[in-house]
Amino acid sequence: MTEKTALSAGKFSGKSRDTLLIRQMLSMGLSMLTAEIVSMLYPVDQSFWIALTTFCVCLYISTPLTALRRTAHRILGSIYGVILAGIACLVFPETAGLLTFLVLFAGLTLWSRAFMSLYWLFVAFMTASVIMLLALLMRHTSLTPDYLITERVAFTFLGAAISLIISSLVMPATERLDMLRTYRHYLTMFYLEYRICIFRLTDPGRNDPGINPRDIFRSTRTYQEKLPVWRYALFFNIFIYRSFVRFLHRIHKMRLMNRVLLTSISSLTPEDLPDPETRQLLSQNRTETKKALLSLIRLNRDAASGHLAKLSEINTLLEKRLLGQKGVSATIMLTLRELENDLSHLAGGAVQMYLTYKNGNRD
Repeated sequence: MTEKTALSAGKFSGKSRDTLLIRQMLSMGLSMLTAEIVSMLYPVDQSFWIALTTFCVCLYISTPLTALRRTAHRILGSIYGVILAGIACLVFPETAGLLTFLVLFAGLTLWSRAFMSLYWLFVAFMTASVIMLLALLMRHTSLTPDYLITERVAFTFLGAAISLIISSLVMPATERLDMLRTYRHYLTMFYLEYRICIFRLTDPGRNDPGINPRDIFRSTRTYQEKLPVWRYALFFNIFIYRSFVRFLHRIHKMRLMNRVLLTSISSLTPEDLPDPETRQLLSQNRTETKKALLSLIRLNRDAASGHLAKLSEINTLLEKRLLGQKGVSATIMLTLRELENDLSHLAGGAVQMYLTYKNGNRD
């Protein structure tokens, strides 16, 4: 990528973020305005649940599907929380019992924050905590726990529905392009790390950075956060969703194999480094791997298969030379072969075919 192209991509990315932020602000504003109007039209003591639920669902929404996911988790969590609080209020109606369960549910609310993908669990304990608190504060009034619980569920449904409808009208549906961007991102990351390994063998004088396993594991959080939303996007195509999960696990494994490859190469002494002819084959290996990955990124399976066939021929020649040289670790050649096999699986995998079908051949 040239500097001009990189700058253009950066500007485009910045404009996209600005547009998304504006849409998020608009979605939040319209949702809260609608919730407040509904609350005023239905002025009961607990109508604040409508605006509160709308606000919580609108947080961190980037697409209609994220709104759908948070809505489903919000409603599910509220129902579970109401059940927990209802049982506690009925079995332990005295002040001591309510206080005990308030402390217990509050502690579990904080604990559940550790499970970011289980938003419903957090909502369940938070709902139970709030109901216990309101039951304590209003135990001498006409607002019985049964009344609190009934309104909590009804207004949660209403507030979540407001947020979902507004966000569906305002927020862009970007899941399909997000899948494609994520697919291309991890293929690119793999190649950049693989290139470091090959250059370490062919050009020991280069001062390339190493491969930090922590960075690899840290980057997996990106796709782990996307998977719950993709599950909704592919709700009626669970096979493709599972294929995406397998692809992301495979590319993660391939990046870790790069680290294994680099470790094996770094353990070689200067006398153990390949001869010029072997280095030439390794350079050809890198070139064909790059071309195969570029073809996969461009969703061109036929071109990728052609480059992988050439890569296999090169690796066959490399295998004869590397395994015949004294001091060269067999791990290096085995890793190269395993990466070639993984690339073949990616080229013929369901993810490649799905993205090609949905997006066509894009350069």
